[in-house]
Amino acid sequence: MNLIRFASSIVLITALAGCSQGTGAKDDKVVSVQPKVTNEPITLTLYQHAAISNEEIDKFIVQPVQKKYPNISFNIVRKGTGTNPEELVAAGIVPDLIYTTDANTPLWRELDVPEDLSTLIKSNNLDLNRFDSNAIDAVKVYSGGNGAMYALPVAQNIAGLLYNKDIFDKFAVPYPKDGMNWDEIIQLARKLTKTENGVRYIGLSPDTVSRLGYGLSLPYVNPATNKTTINNDNWKKVLTTMKEMIDIPGFLGEDKKLTYGTNDFFKNGNIAMLTAWVPDMIASVDPSITDKFQWDFVSLPNYSEAIGTGRIITPHTIMLNKQSKYKNEAFQVMSIFTSDEVQAEMSKSGKISALAKADFQTQYGANVPFIQGKNISGIFKSKTRKINDPLTEYDALVRSALDAASKELAAGKDVNTVLRETEEKANKAIDEKLKK
Repeated sequence: MNLIRFASSIVLITALAGCSQGTGAKDDKVVSVQPKVTNEPITLTLYQHAAISNEEIDKFIVQPVQKKYPNISFNIVRKGTGTNPEELVAAGIVPDLIYTTDANTPLWRELDVPEDLSTLIKSNNLDLNRFDSNAIDAVKVYSGGNGAMYALPVAQNIAGLLYNKDIFDKFAVPYPKDGMNWDEIIQLARKLTKTENGVRYIGLSPDTVSRLGYGLSLPYVNPATNKTTINNDNWKKVLTTMKEMIDIPGFLGEDKKLTYGTNDFFKNGNIAMLTAWVPDMIASVDPSITDKFQWDFVSLPNYSEAIGTGRIITPHTIMLNKQSKYKNEAFQVMSIFTSDEVQAEMSKSGKISALAKADFQTQYGANVPFIQGKNISGIFKSKTRKINDPLTEYDALVRSALDAASKELAAGKDVNTVLRETEEKANKAIDEKLKK
């Protein structure tokens, strides 16, 4: 297990002896709120369950907290072999704070870990109106929809369309614009998918089927019947769009590869258009390969009836363990993490704030040299959508089945057949889970 301790700097430690295990009963219903933060030295354990680097934890959590509360230090536990959520809980080692995503909330609820923050939010006068309303709604829905609030949103992903200007110029094709629909993008891709002088150019790297469905906030499962809800016109539209992308003459090579990533986009230089989560792209790409050709962003395309919106909101969140001995102190960490000051710095560094403050969009990426001069404002022209509701614990099974359907479409099967077979596979997967 990798365990990293943050004090005034990052140092390695070798055991979990300092982890806060807490003594609260699992069925506690009353939140015990301490009126003050202790002045005694304490160590809070933070579990990293979503993408965030050591440097980001230090910059956006450790340093701001220690500036106000120098007595608070941190142990950081990262997800990995031996440190998955189920393994930690089984070992009786449960962190005070968990950095995760809204979609992971049901897992932590099943493990009986998260504290309902409602009382702490009220007693600390935390204004939820400062947050993006879709982010708050997402947390509430994943918290069970009964008024509970099991986390605070701290960041969010917004996708954009990256495009290689050099390829567009080479084939005299007009650049994509903000606010385009998928049909328009596919028409551009047809003009750019070709082989010339031994180089195979790919007009558009398709996204996954489920992410294409994010553009319409489509549900997956009927909670009353525990059966899929995908064999309908909306999902048929999504699969038809995917098939149109895959069937562009010249798209499929000998390797039958269907999708490419941002590193492929920048390294290979032969992909004209690619959709990507922008913060993930900024965090993962090697800046030294981003100047090989001219490129830019536009807003994420969508279906004609949904122009102006992009994918469903997918916030990263911070959660409080109900068994923590330091609930009030941990909540102060959450408050600092979601403060205007910290969120502004996060935005400048390439993470998209979960707060609704417009200034964060105009400041976005200010400290990221390789996106300077790009159409950054375009990223925000496709607003995040409300998540699909209802949600069920079986949604992930259906998403997996839908994404696997791309290979069937690429193999030449028609959309109706693939949709019917995907429905059958998804229902079978749900039935198998129900029997466990």
